[in-house]
Amino acid sequence: MSLWLVIVAAGGAALVALPLLAWLFCRSRKRARAGLPGRLVPLEDGLTRVTSDGLPGRPIAVLVHGLTTPSWVFDAIADGLVVQGWQVLRHDLWGRGGSDMPGKAQGPDLFVRQLAGVIDAEHPGERVLLVGYSMGAAISIAYAEAYPERVRGLAMLAPAGLGHRLDRFTRFCVATPVLGDWLWAVFAGMGLRAQARRAAAQGPSSVEDITARLAAESRTRGYRRAVLSSLRHMLKQRMGPVLTELDGKGLPMLAVWGGEDGLIARAAPERMARRAPGCAQVTVRGAGHGLPHTHPREVLKALRGFAETL
Repeated sequence: MSLWLVIVAAGGAALVALPLLAWLFCRSRKRARAGLPGRLVPLEDGLTRVTSDGLPGRPIAVLVHGLTTPSWVFDAIADGLVVQGWQVLRHDLWGRGGSDMPGKAQGPDLFVRQLAGVIDAEHPGERVLLVGYSMGAAISIAYAEAYPERVRGLAMLAPAGLGHRLDRFTRFCVATPVLGDWLWAVFAGMGLRAQARRAAAQGPSSVEDITARLAAESRTRGYRRAVLSSLRHMLKQRMGPVLTELDGKGLPMLAVWGGEDGLIARAAPERMARRAPGCAQVTVRGAGHGLPHTHPREVLKALRGFAETL
């Protein structure tokens, strides 16, 4: 066998072996669910882990998390909203936490269908306050467009959909099918774990061991694919026109920004003001993109003031 054939064969083996090894060293979705609170709700696209806090009969707040952090990122916010008199419902997005990873594009249709299924399963026919964080805000905006009669208010924490910043590696993988998928499968885990360390460095977190918990997510089968698919499909959506439509219909809206957010475009608050002039806006000084778990008191204060207007 010639040297070139050996090189080609070795390269082909590496192309197959490296993603396979990355997958084999990840924990299963079943193991990821072990010990998590809540229950599994069967929906059209798979099982979704759902948790509920607060007393029945209270008004309902539905919390929708973002791209990489499962619903436990809202632990402090959920506790605070219960004290404020809300019944709080939250779920893990597909491929995160304890929810299944369906083999479908993670765009608005998939996420809105999941959110609608969770709300209909737990609180059929009731109107809710939506609290969306980062990509979860974009999902909440899309849900409010599809089901305006079910939404009493929309609160957006560091909302995506008005511009965001990505590193070069992520931009390349998002824009490049096949090769980008291979690179992401092999190398994204390291980048996601580095991102978790940077998030922890933003300040004290209300989530215990957040770096270790995010590292465990990055080593769970389906999680990395879920993040890449969401980047390609959900986060490519520009929510400005929908926000204008919702504002025109008089939907009460609040946007809470981190003053030192390195992921959301700096011009996003100005774009929000132009697209939805009726949306109240609050900036938390010194907060980065992780403001729901690094600055829960400030977020809860803003939510309390917003709730009083509903």
